[in-house]
Amino acid sequence: MSTNTLSTDEKARKDPFFGRMLDTDGHFYLEPPEYDQLFSETLGPEGGGFVMEYVRKFVHSDEHKQAKARNRKDLWEVKGLSALGAVDPHERVEALDALGVKTQLVFPNSFGEEMRIDAPWAREACERYNDFAIDWSAATGWRARGLCQINMGDVEWACREVDRVAKKGAKGLVLPCNRPPAGVSPSHAMWDPFWARIQEADLTATIHLGGQGLLSGRDSDEMLPERGWGLSTALKNGPGQKPDIPIRAGGEEAISPYFMLVAHMAPELYLQTMVMGGVFERFPRLRFGIIEFGAGWVGPAVERMDIWVDFQTKLGVRYDMRPSEYLARNVRVTPFWHEDLTKMVDRFGLKEVYTYSTDYPHLEGSKDPIGKFRKWIDRMDPAYAEDFFVNNAQLLLP
Repeated sequence: MSTNTLSTDEKARKDPFFGRMLDTDGHFYLEPPEYDQLFSETLGPEGGGFVMEYVRKFVHSDEHKQAKARNRKDLWEVKGLSALGAVDPHERVEALDALGVKTQLVFPNSFGEEMRIDAPWAREACERYNDFAIDWSAATGWRARGLCQINMGDVEWACREVDRVAKKGAKGLVLPCNRPPAGVSPSHAMWDPFWARIQEADLTATIHLGGQGLLSGRDSDEMLPERGWGLSTALKNGPGQKPDIPIRAGGEEAISPYFMLVAHMAPELYLQTMVMGGVFERFPRLRFGIIEFGAGWVGPAVERMDIWVDFQTKLGVRYDMRPSEYLARNVRVTPFWHEDLTKMVDRFGLKEVYTYSTDYPHLEGSKDPIGKFRKWIDRMDPAYAEDFFVNNAQLLLP
């Protein structure tokens, strides 16, 4: 039978790495009772913003009930809250088996307002969420590793929370990148005890799309240009475009071309301050992931850092390694399936840096992530397929 006539499920199961794949981007949903229990006392009745507004309505809809009834049969088709394992940890294990995924990093679907805002109530919300994420992950046998949110507005609290969640068994963290943490660069010496704790506990640290802010937020976010830049006919949106970003199925923010052109600015700056500020030099075993920002920006950013380090060397400033070498050792990034991975590796190398992700059960991951990435992988050295689908991600999923 021609592979063109096989279903997505049949093609996936024929992939040689099916069952061994490491997925560096997944999500899970909180339904209204759990969310309200975790956050209502700290975030108030409006907590969760548009995500929970959507979920509160959708969870009672016929559309949700019908989609849940067919989510096993149509695993790759049903997305959002209705997907298999979107909420229940035991169903998530079933979903991972069907997706061919051995282990998965899992991020919250709240967009992390509690992580980005420097306030005591936000830190309390993080603590409640983190306890839930650890228990949920343990129920999957740590096949799905829910990452704990660390609010970086206060260094002492952040250090205490890393210690606390590590003691409870957490495997990884997600950090905000919407402002200088506690008013300084993440490479500032005041953050060294924080990175030291993460390294010592062998936790994976990540930043994820939304950690830099949202176009649909109530106020402008520090790391995104003013929203007016995105309301332009230059992006062929036409005159009179509404400033509100529409919400898609699953309670996700609709990702506009403008957003994806600027979303990488925060993680790029964060990464460059980490590398040029010597964080990976001082903490050589630190595991760091940059998730769902795409990867087309990585090569040029690293090339600029390598050039600058060469120049600095002439002035007597020494680095133990070149920036590109720090990335290969310490950093992993998730490309989008529509980015030309072949061209990125040909132009800039960094083949160790790129990792497979499904974004399950979000829409952006597509209904055929293996096939979409295979489009690029199959043009490359045959040995690279195992690196991309399995080996590279072992840094983030040890």
